[in-house]
This record gives sequence, C-alpha cells and structure tokens, in this order.
Amino acid sequence: MSRASALLSLQQIDDRIATLTSDIASVEASLRGDPELDRLRAAEAAAHEAHRTLGAGAKLAELEAASLQARIRDLDRRLYGGTVRNPADLMEMQRELEAMRAKLSTAEDDALERMEQVDLSLANLQGASASVAARESQRSNSMDPLRARLASLTAERDVLNAERDAVRADADPADLSLYARIAAHRRPAVTGLAGEFCAGCHMPVSNEERRAVRTGTGLTQCANCDRILAP
Repeated sequence: MSRASALLSLQQIDDRIATLTSDIASVEASLRGDPELDRLRAAEAAAHEAHRTLGAGAKLAELEAASLQARIRDLDRRLYGGTVRNPADLMEMQRELEAMRAKLSTAEDDALERMEQVDLSLANLQGASASVAARESQRSNSMDPLRARLASLTAERDVLNAERDAVRADADPADLSLYARIAAHRRPAVTGLAGEFCAGCHMPVSNEERRAVRTGTGLTQCANCDRILAP
C-alpha cells in the first residue's frame, strides 16, 4: 500500500469513527431523555392547571348562585310571610327581590358556562394524559433496541479505533503530521484524481503530478488546494 493510500484508508476510518461517535451521542441522548415526552408532560401539567383554575372558578360561581338563592328565599319569606306590613317597605323588598332574581339568572348562566368549560378542560386533560401515557409506553418499548444499537455502534467504533491505531503505527510520522495539518482545515484531506483534475477542488493536475500519484512515489499534493492526492 502506497503512503497516500494508507492516509486515504486512515481518513476513511476517521470519517467512519466520526459518524459513529455522532450516532452514539444521539442514542445516548435518547436514552437519557426524550424532548417530546418532556413537551407532552409540560402540556399535561398546563392542562391540569387550567382544569384546576376553571374548576375553582366554577365552584365560586356555584357558591355565588347558591348565596343569591338563599337571599331570595329569605326575601320571599319576609315579603309574603306577613311580618312586614309597611307598603313602602314591601315595595322596596319587591324591587330588591326582582333585582336579586335577575342577578341569580345571570349567576346561574355564568355557573353553567363555567361548568361547560370545566368539562372541556377535563377532556383536554384526559387527552394530554393519554398522550403522555402512550409516549411513555413507546419510550419504554424502545429502550432495549436503543441499548442494543448503542452496544453495536460502540463495538464497531472500538474495532475501527484498533484499525486506526494499526494504520497510524505503520505510517510515517511526517505523513501523519501532514495529514493532520490538512485535515484541520480541509475535508477530505486526502482525495483522488478525477481524470486530469483533483477530485477535491476540481482544478487541473499536471502530468508529472498525475504520474507521481499513480506510481505511488512519495506524497503528492494538489498545487491548488494542498490536499494529498491518492491513486
């Protein structure tokens, strides 16, 4: 294997290791937490708070209506019980009773509307809770496959790390240094020929350079992009 081919092999291993490392990080993040489950739980908490707030408001509306009903019953007994005989007082009580009945009608309508809102919020809460339960079940079922995938990815990366170490051990330290320098600012650092052109920057490569690449004599770099050219 030529020196350039060895560096090309090293680059391919490095690229695969980088992909595996990214995949491993993604699987580990999935095992640690689930953003969608977090979102659904937040929505459930918000639905629960909305239901609690609406329920409290409905209870107050019911109490207001019950208070008005009690006051109306008291006025009705006083008005028709014969204990009040003054005509002016009776007329005032009659007006107050009519006003209270109007307030009661409004209060009962308000209480009914609030109860309907409570029923709707309960349905929303139940739907949110069902979504959380479904996601939790899905996540629970996916844990074993995720763990198996993590183990597979990690094992593959371990094998490639060993291959990488072997390739690097056989390579010239100066070649590795050159490869590292180019890879730090250009990817890929090692590329092939595309006819008479560098496959990296697509600029022409001289006849002498193409011959050197094909014969594997030393390392040849593209005069334009500095990449190492491999046969």
